[in-house]
Amino acid sequence: MRKFLSLLLAAGLLAGMAVSAEAAKKKKPKVVPAPVVVMTDAAGDAGNDTAGSLPGAAEQGFDLTEATIFKAPGTSDLVFTVKQSAMPADGTPGEGFRLLWHFNMGGAEYRFTVKSLDVGKPDAAAQSGTERVGTVYEGVARLEQCFVDETLPISLSQCEVLNYYDAKFDPATATETWTVPTADMPEATPGAVLSGGTTGASETCMICWVPHYAERSLTPSTQIDSAVMSTAYTLPKK
Repeated sequence: MRKFLSLLLAAGLLAGMAVSAEAAKKKKPKVVPAPVVVMTDAAGDAGNDTAGSLPGAAEQGFDLTEATIFKAPGTSDLVFTVKQSAMPADGTPGEGFRLLWHFNMGGAEYRFTVKSLDVGKPDAAAQSGTERVGTVYEGVARLEQCFVDETLPISLSQCEVLNYYDAKFDPATATETWTVPTADMPEATPGAVLSGGTTGASETCMICWVPHYAERSLTPSTQIDSAVMSTAYTLPKK
């Protein structure tokens, strides 16, 4: 009887060890970091900035409400998303209007210029981006580095285009989203801080929608809506 009980105990112990080993083999589910909200802005204020009243600004997709950043799992890419209170079914009008996002990455100043439609043409003032002349693109985000030229009576933002990315305009969520490899910004190392920037524009145009004429924006005097990037984003160390 004792021998039988010993065998049962041994069998139970082995079974328990097998279950524990099997459980140990099971990997814990990966936790995907949530996007970090870096900007929030009140809905309904588009058209009430220095540009004055613009009928239908919110309905056209210019009423900023939120911006987020997160690192795409398994990659070194950063995903940027900007949300508006509404967006037309065919997307925000692009060539005559664009979203600007000025930011600082590890001490270097950058800017995104985002359009739902981009007609490649020379910029007579900046002489930048000429490799795309004659081509029409739907949904484009440009990574740029800018400076302000004040030799004329008005200040002109001169920008060098560093790279282009596909930008998705989603009317269902009223958002624009684009993905940028951190390799495109040498300062984007683990632990680096991405914060609001002001190069090429006043502080009131950290993130803003503006009309453009012949590749020129007269910011900040022509802003449709603007917001401040009030929360910095720190790149994960892993």
